[in-house]
Amino acid sequence: MLTQLSITNYILIKQLQIEFQLGFSVITGETGAGKSIILGALGLILGERADREVVLENEKKCVIEGQFDISALQLQPFFEQFDLDYENICILRREITAAGKSRAFVNDTPVHLPLLRELGVQLMDVHSQNQNQQLNNALFRLNLVDAYSKHDAVLNAYKSNFLTYQQNIKKLDQLKTDYQLQLNEQEYHQFLLDEIEQLQIQKGEQKELEDELQILNNAEEIKSALYYASYELSGSESNIADRIQTVLDKLKSISSFQTEVENLAQRLESAHIEIKDIAEDVVQLEDHLVFDPSRLEYINDRLESLLNLTRKHHLNDADDLLKKHDTLSEKIHSVLNLDEEIEGLEKEIHAQFKDLNIQAETISAKRKKAAQQIASLVVKNLRELGMEKADFHIDLEKLKELGISGRDKINFLFRANSGSKMAAISKVASGGELSRIMLSLKYALALKKALPAIVFDEIDSGVSGEIADKLADLMRSLGEKMQVISISHLPQIASKAKHHYLVYKENASTFTRSTIKKLDNKERIIEIAAMLSGSNIGNSAIDHAKELLSSSNK
Repeated sequence: MLTQLSITNYILIKQLQIEFQLGFSVITGETGAGKSIILGALGLILGERADREVVLENEKKCVIEGQFDISALQLQPFFEQFDLDYENICILRREITAAGKSRAFVNDTPVHLPLLRELGVQLMDVHSQNQNQQLNNALFRLNLVDAYSKHDAVLNAYKSNFLTYQQNIKKLDQLKTDYQLQLNEQEYHQFLLDEIEQLQIQKGEQKELEDELQILNNAEEIKSALYYASYELSGSESNIADRIQTVLDKLKSISSFQTEVENLAQRLESAHIEIKDIAEDVVQLEDHLVFDPSRLEYINDRLESLLNLTRKHHLNDADDLLKKHDTLSEKIHSVLNLDEEIEGLEKEIHAQFKDLNIQAETISAKRKKAAQQIASLVVKNLRELGMEKADFHIDLEKLKELGISGRDKINFLFRANSGSKMAAISKVASGGELSRIMLSLKYALALKKALPAIVFDEIDSGVSGEIADKLADLMRSLGEKMQVISISHLPQIASKAKHHYLVYKENASTFTRSTIKKLDNKERIIEIAAMLSGSNIGNSAIDHAKELLSSSNK
């Protein structure tokens, strides 16, 4: 509900602040007093576009601010979705400069106008004879019927299942796309895999071949060095091994005389044994080293094949080709796995679709029953509001495709006279009829759920007498469940409001300003008397006004 409206530097309003209460409030005032100005300011904080002409004094900016108590509207998810600070008291603000620049804020956070408009719709409905767009809003019509259908559990379950169903459809589409891509690449992947397999690569093979190649390329130098080492160690007449043996014999001959010599002899004997082993190993290496041109050619060819394929795949060595082999193999086999996954998901989606259809039928049946209840209530209200021949019907059109709320499209059908054909309400209802229908629908909806505040802008035009009384009674009843603000020129409606506000002009020699105030009981009597008799207020008008207020308070 709107709790406070502040207006600064707007058209004929220099500075104004007014508080509003829950229940049914009426705003009255002479024609041209500024009721439409108040409504225009309210429209700005609800997201309507601004005109720089609304700025009263160009050196100052125009500021409109509204405070709303939103504690009953369950709007936390909306605020979370758009990263806005949630407070039970929500403050909407518009600032407009003389240059035409406009800024919007929600709880002091700057927002774009479409977001302000989207939030504004959830805080307050403004209705006039020419502004009943909600009747053409499919979501409004659906929410109205759902509020009466008593199917929250099955509808919530359906919505949850439908979202899963949609996610699975998206997943299936992606899997099919991936499958086709992999299928298109499979032949190429198989070709690459065959190339690697044909080489029959062994782990560590490249390193072993490179080491062997180095030996073969330097075989002559290696063999020469080994021959020299073998000759010097054990092959010559004065080879190292024999000379060490001679030294060792000398040391042993004196080892009994001195302990240190015996230790040296033992050490030398160990060295002598090691040198003889080395000499034998050198001989074996020399004997086994054979330069084989055919082997050298094979190694060169093999390494060239390995390196060419490694470069083709932008890899480091042949061992990486083995990893590439595994990757390609997985890709080829994943096509088969993907095919199985697609088949399984298609079966799951088909089962979900059947379940959703069953749930949708249950929801539709409940909606049809609720639609009849709502239509009966609306027709009853319309006839009390003077539309005795009017008929209203809620039609459920079955859609071809399932949607987030089921398979129903809600249509409002209407006829003003019994001989007319039922048709879409937007095509056949006049402005006054639309306003009364909307009032009846809002009353029906308010019986079931918390609603945003509603403003009726002179929807009582062309209404008088008993019908005006009925209209006032309905708005007062609606006000018991939500905040209702009516801009009216009828004393019957003004007298039945719980709160009464007067818009008037203050005239000075150099300027005219519009302002608004809440009337106390004495002021209400005077204002209603003026609405009854005009500017010449007599005792009879005063008495009549008192009578209207007295009867309204019973």
